[in-house]
Amino acid sequence: MVTLDLVELADLVHPERLVDAIVQQNPDLPLPVPIETIAKLAGITRINSFASEGFAGALVTNAEKSDGAIFYSSRDPRPRQRFTIGHELGHFLLPWHRQSRFNCKAQDIGFGAKSEWETEANRFSAELLMPRSLVMKLLQSHSGPDIGQVISLANKFETSVEMTARRYIELNEHPCAIVFSKDNIVRYSVRNEFFKASLCVRKGDGLPRLSDSRRAKGEIAEWSTIDAHWWLRPGHNLDAIASVREQTLHQENGFKITLLRRE
Repeated sequence: MVTLDLVELADLVHPERLVDAIVQQNPDLPLPVPIETIAKLAGITRINSFASEGFAGALVTNAEKSDGAIFYSSRDPRPRQRFTIGHELGHFLLPWHRQSRFNCKAQDIGFGAKSEWETEANRFSAELLMPRSLVMKLLQSHSGPDIGQVISLANKFETSVEMTARRYIELNEHPCAIVFSKDNIVRYSVRNEFFKASLCVRKGDGLPRLSDSRRAKGEIAEWSTIDAHWWLRPGHNLDAIASVREQTLHQENGFKITLLRRE
């Protein structure tokens, strides 16, 4: 049974600490995280879908933020809807987000949000849907990074593969990075603190010419090895890295996710 002591949450101003407190109150938190249940315990009395072109999410509250309603797009996939509910709940619970109404666009909900409040709401949602302690416990049972693990976690936590991949890299204790692309053009990349070398590919660049990420077929390609200079920027860190291991997940409509591991 999920519980929520709002008094204990009242003075927590950082998204991660707020979620830590929620998880500590619920040591047997079920998976996937019951986001709607938590929202209702927090004071959200209505959670409704809304079918409108271009609509992403919204929060409407009273002045005291003791009561609120969350709306999300009925057009979005279920993992995206869950993230939107978590995002709006973040606006509701974070004490300095003092507005009675939030109308969030698609670009506000997810990577690339411009405003501080939207970024914080995204951090809250990612942390709540994939709590750090629960994810790291699962990662400890794995010998090393693999895209199959990303898919498994996405199914377990009912989160999108892209959001899961970002969280996977962030919390992984192995040096790894991930590159998101469409039609062989880089959208963006993420690397964790243990992956010391900088990537040489940036947004708008093509995937490396000799990389199997350009050619591999099937949903998940086999691991392959490529000379480090195709992915990594020249520098003192590159001298110690002769090659990089890569594995690519092929998605619909030309989207790809390429996982990189240092040898």
